[in-house]
Amino acid sequence: MSYSVEPRNEARQAFAESGLSYSDLNRADLDRLRKALDQSLERAGTIKGYKMRRAIRLVNWPDGWAALTCQSYYFESREAVTFNGNGFIGFAGWADDGNVAPILEGFKDWVSETAKHKAAERASMLESGAA
Repeated sequence: MSYSVEPRNEARQAFAESGLSYSDLNRADLDRLRKALDQSLERAGTIKGYKMRRAIRLVNWPDGWAALTCQSYYFESREAVTFNGNGFIGFAGWADDGNVAPILEGFKDWVSETAKHKAAERASMLESGAA
């Protein structure tokens, strides 16, 4: 089993460089993340039945933490992405590099799309406020 922290740190860096913060993210954004991860897991096909669970656990969000979990044919609920209260983002700590790769790919795609969407929202708010 190969486990490298570097790909996980690259995903964390993508979030940090996006300008997003937890306070920018609402439940709908996290649901879009769940869907992006699910699509990435399906495309990868690394584990039979590897998919996201529907539930998103939020505790005192955005000041607390949020957790998205996945499942497969041999496990029911494991960490996919966790936004921890201290700002640390966890990615499938149980998984080797091959099994975390689709989670990281889906996360980085979601970060890119979400950052664009939030920037467009801010621009629209500024334009409507200036009118």
